[in-house]
Amino acid sequence: MKKISLSLLFILGFGILVAQESEKRGKQNIFEALASVDSSSNATVKVYQDKRIELALVGRKSQSGSHATITASGYRVQVFSSNTQRTAKNEAFKIEKELKDVFPEHAVYVNYISPFWKVRIGDFKSLEEAQEFRSELIKIFPNLRSETYTVKDQVNL
Repeated sequence: MKKISLSLLFILGFGILVAQESEKRGKQNIFEALASVDSSSNATVKVYQDKRIELALVGRKSQSGSHATITASGYRVQVFSSNTQRTAKNEAFKIEKELKDVFPEHAVYVNYISPFWKVRIGDFKSLEEAQEFRSELIKIFPNLRSETYTVKDQVNL
């Protein structure tokens, strides 16, 4: 009986210490825990991923304090699509940079869905909004006219 109560006391004490330690550090999710410095080796783990993965898996606010993005059916303007293995990726990121420079108020999305690299811009609720923006974009980038069209997509609100 003494052994059981002594073991129970030890387990209870250990649980309290662990709880106090985690309370000192604040509530952490698994990604934050991995990124914290290990006390014995001073090593850290760097996780490179889209912030939406953490938000979807953990359901917490992002570090900037904003809530998870709400998506809905809407429209985007696709300005590039290519499956040319040697050049498509670089071209997609080049176009992304150019669009961000000219239209900083609009989100630009570079996607790879095998075998195509695609660049889309905007989060438009209606087809009319997207088509108006497409016309404006073509005026500024006439060389993209042949590849630019409006597509139905899940957009961020």
